[in-house]
Amino acid sequence: MKIAVIGLGRMGEAIAFRAVNAGHTVFGFDLNKNMCIAAEKIGVRIVSSIQDFAHHDVRIFWLMVPQGEFVDKVIDQIRLFARAGDIIIDGGNSKFTHSMRRADSLLLDNIFFLDCGTSGGIHGREKGFCLMVGGQKEAYEKVSEVLHSVAMHDGCSYVGPSGAGHYVKMVHNGIEYGILQAYAEGFHVLKEGEFQKEKLNLEAIARLWNHGSVVRSWILELLQEAMNEDQELDTIAGNIAATGMGKWTVEQAHKSAIPVPTIQAALQVRSWSEETGGNYATKLVAVLRNKFGGHTITKKIKEVL
Repeated sequence: MKIAVIGLGRMGEAIAFRAVNAGHTVFGFDLNKNMCIAAEKIGVRIVSSIQDFAHHDVRIFWLMVPQGEFVDKVIDQIRLFARAGDIIIDGGNSKFTHSMRRADSLLLDNIFFLDCGTSGGIHGREKGFCLMVGGQKEAYEKVSEVLHSVAMHDGCSYVGPSGAGHYVKMVHNGIEYGILQAYAEGFHVLKEGEFQKEKLNLEAIARLWNHGSVVRSWILELLQEAMNEDQELDTIAGNIAATGMGKWTVEQAHKSAIPVPTIQAALQVRSWSEETGGNYATKLVAVLRNKFGGHTITKKIKEVL
């Protein structure tokens, strides 16, 4: 299939990489010329502007741009030359209500819109992504081949009407907040609790739990890796940002009168960490976010005496 990938940053490049390797013809655009050069090396055909896609008979446009007005601006440019039946996929972390609005608007021009929640982080490039797709079922079926080539085996599914893909991804990220916080708090207690003088081997405990325990997981494997590298975490700051999706999860749960105390508490911890610099647990959350998603770690500034 022939597709355009708009936004060739870490995630966009990874999606293009997998699509190219699966035999699809991939055109790409990014305002950052260095990203274009890197994508060209993996077989992406770079165009000089979004309007140039019109010269290559591209009918599928996969957006990997920052949420908010950036998505709308790109869509507005595509609409200038798009034809009835064209499909726009938003693979970023857009708010699901915005995706519903965009889908309704594009249908006025008979253009399909799919909201595609994308999970897998920096490891998705090699292992494949988990894609949660909402929108018109007809549009999903048309691009199913390319979606499944980007995803891990059994890692792509149509989850519901417009907005459902980003709604499912929103809840996914809310759950992620709670899981990360639980692991981090547990290892904080192991480090500074009853046996802090004996200095329990946190890497060994994580490795042990990954073999048969009920809390074993990929995140715990990454935690084990982190503990093997540095158990003290003295060189990093403990502030962790909230990307917005955890907040949206809590807001939507409250609208539906559904209690989400665990996710809400994890969200509050992130706000507290930004205000205070956090503690050992928030440092560990920051390290884990870096390991699965490439999120920036803030280095601790050494005091000059």
